[in-house]
Amino acid sequence: MKIIANYSIDTQTEKPTPGSYEWWYFDAQSVDGYKIVVIFYEGNPFSKRYIRSIEKGENRSAAHYPAISISVYQNEKPIYYSFREVEPEFAEFSNEIPFGKIEECLFEGQNHQARIEYSLDLKQQLPNGDSINAQLLFSSDIQSVPNFPTDPNVSDAHVWNLVLPSCYVQGEIKIDGYQKKKIEFKGLGYHDHNTGFEPLKDSFEEWYWGRYHLKDLTLVYYLMNRGNSWEYKAWLIHKNGTVRNCRNFAISNYGLSFFGLKTGRVIEGSVDDSEIFVQLDQILDNGPFYQRFGGRMLLKSEGKVKEAKGISEYIKPSRIHQKLFRPLVNMRIIYPGKIHWVQRSPHLYRWTW
Repeated sequence: MKIIANYSIDTQTEKPTPGSYEWWYFDAQSVDGYKIVVIFYEGNPFSKRYIRSIEKGENRSAAHYPAISISVYQNEKPIYYSFREVEPEFAEFSNEIPFGKIEECLFEGQNHQARIEYSLDLKQQLPNGDSINAQLLFSSDIQSVPNFPTDPNVSDAHVWNLVLPSCYVQGEIKIDGYQKKKIEFKGLGYHDHNTGFEPLKDSFEEWYWGRYHLKDLTLVYYLMNRGNSWEYKAWLIHKNGTVRNCRNFAISNYGLSFFGLKTGRVIEGSVDDSEIFVQLDQILDNGPFYQRFGGRMLLKSEGKVKEAKGISEYIKPSRIHQKLFRPLVNMRIIYPGKIHWVQRSPHLYRWTW
């Protein structure tokens, strides 16, 4: 995996090969217990339509399968969820500036020389009656962007752009329907951009990822099982952009999910003379091939312990292609032109969360 941190290329990439994908990921957690995760896709890697086109040998690119997912949590419980795939004419991505739009939801980045800002504008109505209207601003000093050294021996099959490992987020979120919330949002956030030129399952078997904000530091890690070997990468990124490489990682305390996913709930590592402990406490999203956790990170150094809360994820991409799990996935993803009957129910749709 090629790892960079570059605002100027947080733009659409050409992806002519079927199975390619690209996503722009944003998350934030507020000071009063709310979390939001928003992902814009060009080439939804979880789409049954995209997977079927690959299996049939159809020469259809990622541009045919744009999508957006939005999740809002209060005290580790989901209060809004959507995963919506649309036809290409309802999506737009720029290859010149950081910009993407899915129906009435969009993100746009601006470089103000000393500061980078991303605005998110979310307007969405779901078949079950839920709706969201949100405006959020992600902002960070330009000096906070880390500088990762380029490794010429790393494959470009998957590019991970850590544009804003840590940033301030403020704005407003309005949720209506089964839940009614008006949230004045203020907290810390994160933004990255992933591009892959082959199906996820061809790149790795398992992937752990997470980010945790301390006052002046952010921990970002990924632990990737390539089948015949594990790749461990993690960094403590300072507010001034300094990067410290973490090492000696281990995964333990495995648990089995309802869908048979075996995931480690404790991740340990070290950096310089400090110890790192990540505990995946609360399951925010629990599916047949994917889990999202609310977790805690402890940084122990010189007899002192600092604690941070954050978000972790686990994915096993081979399961995306297993027909056994597709009926469950179909209940969660709203596809263009066909709405699953479960998605029309205010109560049953929540069961799929």
